[in-house]
Amino acid sequence: MPVARECGLCGWLANAKATFNLGGLPRVAAFAVGEFSQAMKWRRGVSRTDTLDEVVFRVIFLAGILMLPLAQALASDLRLLLRWWSFATLGKYFTTVVKTSADQVVVERGPSGVLRDPSYTGLLAAFVGAGLMFGNWVGTAASFLLILVGLIFRLLREERAMIGTRGDAYGDFAKDRARLVPFVL
Repeated sequence: MPVARECGLCGWLANAKATFNLGGLPRVAAFAVGEFSQAMKWRRGVSRTDTLDEVVFRVIFLAGILMLPLAQALASDLRLLLRWWSFATLGKYFTTVVKTSADQVVVERGPSGVLRDPSYTGLLAAFVGAGLMFGNWVGTAASFLLILVGLIFRLLREERAMIGTRGDAYGDFAKDRARLVPFVL
């Protein structure tokens, strides 16, 4: 179910609510009840561990269980942060079409300090995360591969344009950075 977003926090809250409405909370509750019932079993002649240790463990364990639906809701916004950070860092040089200008600079700060195309990395992460949130592994894989092919086609065109405009400055920048995945690709 698509969730309209007015702001980051509003989107997070809406996603958290949608996650719990889709069965997250009842599943967590069922799991917690099952675990609690097992913890309360009593057997004659068995020594118990320290009660405080058990309580601490159960609280941490329950917090870990609750993180599953909460993290799913939170991750929807976090996946896009890299892309948005790229927009902010590149400023007027970020465009949605391939174009360069005589005043074009090679931006080496922010996420571009590690990756050549961090915006595309954020975009891929957003699509993978959305596919996983829908629970569709096949659709996620197909979407990822098609978008990856499109992005590689696009970033190669962008690199040719930047080399044409900035020459060695872009070549020096590119040789020290991976395109999409730090230290890999």
